[in-house]
Amino acid sequence: MIRPQLVSLQCPQCRARLQAPIFSIIDASQNPDLKQALLAGQLNSVQCTQCGSVSFLAAPLLYHDPEHAFLGVFLPEQQMRLSEPQRQKAIGDLTKALMDALPAEQRRGYMLAPQQFLTMEKLVEKILGFDGITPEMIAASRRKVELVSELARMKEDSFAFSITVKENEALLDQEFFMLLSNFILAAQQQGAADQAQMLVDLRERLIPLTEVGRRIQKQRDAVQRLGQSPSREMILQALLEGDLEEIDAIAVVARSALDYQFFQEYSDRIAQAPAEQRPALEEKRARILAILESLAAADQQVIQGAAQIIQELLGAEDMAAAVADALPLIDETVLNLLLANIEQAQKKGATAAARRLQILWQMITEAMDAATPAPMRLFYELLQTDYPEGTRALLRQRADEITPEFVQFLEDTLTAVAQKEEASPERDQALRHLRNVLTQIKLGV
Repeated sequence: MIRPQLVSLQCPQCRARLQAPIFSIIDASQNPDLKQALLAGQLNSVQCTQCGSVSFLAAPLLYHDPEHAFLGVFLPEQQMRLSEPQRQKAIGDLTKALMDALPAEQRRGYMLAPQQFLTMEKLVEKILGFDGITPEMIAASRRKVELVSELARMKEDSFAFSITVKENEALLDQEFFMLLSNFILAAQQQGAADQAQMLVDLRERLIPLTEVGRRIQKQRDAVQRLGQSPSREMILQALLEGDLEEIDAIAVVARSALDYQFFQEYSDRIAQAPAEQRPALEEKRARILAILESLAAADQQVIQGAAQIIQELLGAEDMAAAVADALPLIDETVLNLLLANIEQAQKKGATAAARRLQILWQMITEAMDAATPAPMRLFYELLQTDYPEGTRALLRQRADEITPEFVQFLEDTLTAVAQKEEASPERDQALRHLRNVLTQIKLGV
C-alpha cells in the first residue's frame, strides 16, 4: 500500500488549521476505492472540522492501471510552471515510489515513460475510456450535472421548469436520478442540510414528470404496500403478483427473508400454478436469484476491501499515523468488521490479538471524532444524552457552540426527518428527543 502524505493547511472559510491526507499515487488494482473517489471528483478533498466546508487540494497524481498497461501523470498548475528538468524530476520521483512499492515481477517497461496529462479532466477521460465510457458519454454526463443545477434554480418558476424538463426528457434517465441521489448523499455527509433538502425536493418534483421517476414511484408503492414488518407469506405473494420492476425493489428490501425456505415455498407455488403461468413465475424466480447473487457479490467485495484496510493498519509501524492516512477509507463496514474481529479474538482467548484490535478501534474512533465538524459532534452527543438533566448539563458545558447556525441546523434536521423518513418508533422517539432539546435551547433551560 502506497501511503498518502499528511499535509497541514488552513480552511479558506474559517481559517482553522487542518491536517489532511494527500494521495499522489493510485494503483487501480490495489486501491479501487481511490479510483472511484478520483472518478467521483472526491479525491484529495478535506472537510473542515470547525465549519464543515469542503476544500479540494491541488496535488500531482500518478495513476497506474496494470490491467491496461497504463501509467498516467497529472501535474497541477504550480508544478507545470517549473522548468522541464524540475517537472521530469517530480514525475520520476512519483514513478520510482510506485515501482519501489511493487514486487519486481510486476514492474514493466511502460512505467518508465508515463503518459502526461495537462488537466485532471483528460486523465479521468482516459481512465473512463478503459471502462468503455466514451467522450460522448462523458459529455452527456456533464450535461446531466449542469441540468441538476439548472432545474434547482427554477424551483420558483414552474413554467420554465416544465419546459426544461420536456426539452431534456432524454437526459432524465436512470443515470440522472443516480447522479441526483449521489449529490444528496454528499450534501448530507457534508452537513449541508439546506442543499440536501433542496435536492430532495427537486427529485420528488421530477418523479411524476419523467418515465424513470414514475418507475421509481411504482417501486416505492410496491415496497410501501408490504408495510413495516411483512410476513414471509406477504413477501411471497407480492413477488408472485408483482411485475419485474416491482420485484427488483421488493427483493432488495426483503432480502433477509429470501432464504431456502422461501424458495421452497416459491417452487411449490410454481408447481401448483396452471401450466401457462409457470414460465412467467420461473422468470421471476431467476430474476430474484440474480438480484441476490449481485448483492452478495457486492457485499463480499466490500468486506474484502475492509479486511485489507484492517490488516494494513494492524501491520503499520506507526498505527496512529496509518489511521490518520486511511481515515477517508474507513466506513461503517470497516468498523463493523473490526468489532466482529475483536469479539472473535476474545472468544478464542487470543488476548494479545484482541488487545491490539481494541487499540486500533480506539485510535479510529478518536480520529473520526476529531475529523467530525463541531456542530455534528454536538448534535450526535445531544441525540445520545438523556433528557432533560443530561442534555441540560451538556448544553451548559458547550454553550459557546449553541450558535444561531446550530439552532437552524437542528430545526432543518427535524423538518427533514419528519417529512422524509418513514414513520417508526425509533424515528418518533428521536424526533421527540430533539424537539425537547430544541425547546431547552430556546428557553435557556
